[in-house]
Amino acid sequence: MKIPEVSKKQRIGVEVRSLANMLQRNMEHHVRQSGLDEMTVMHSWVIVFLYRNEGRDIFQKDLETEFGIRRSTVTNVLQIMEKKGYIRRESVEHDSRLKRLVLLDKGRNFYHVMDRMLNEMSEQTLAGIDDAELDIFYGVIDKLKENINRQQEVTND
Repeated sequence: MKIPEVSKKQRIGVEVRSLANMLQRNMEHHVRQSGLDEMTVMHSWVIVFLYRNEGRDIFQKDLETEFGIRRSTVTNVLQIMEKKGYIRRESVEHDSRLKRLVLLDKGRNFYHVMDRMLNEMSEQTLAGIDDAELDIFYGVIDKLKENINRQQEVTND
């Protein structure tokens, strides 16, 4: 029995997931090689985001939006990071329910190691891809996200 060929349009999800898995495994490999294996990839992305946004108030909701993940996932990640001394959550004056995320020195030090590693990985991952191709890639990603968000809005109505 011959397995029917799947069209390019039907393979989008599979290809995106496959690429995401490959990127994650590559990142985990580099993290272990750098001696940073106590951190998960998600922890690394949170630290990078917090570092690059120092000077403005960042809250848990910002991470949910930035990374497209659920509140419960972010809560677990932040609890671990706080326990390990990478971040601190502190109340804000105007609303005691809100907790601002503050990157601690240990988190900043981690960022510097991580930033060097991410730059090296990016260069290797993007070898042979020019800026015009990247612009097209990001344009397609943006359109996919818009379409998915539109589908979810219709579903949630």
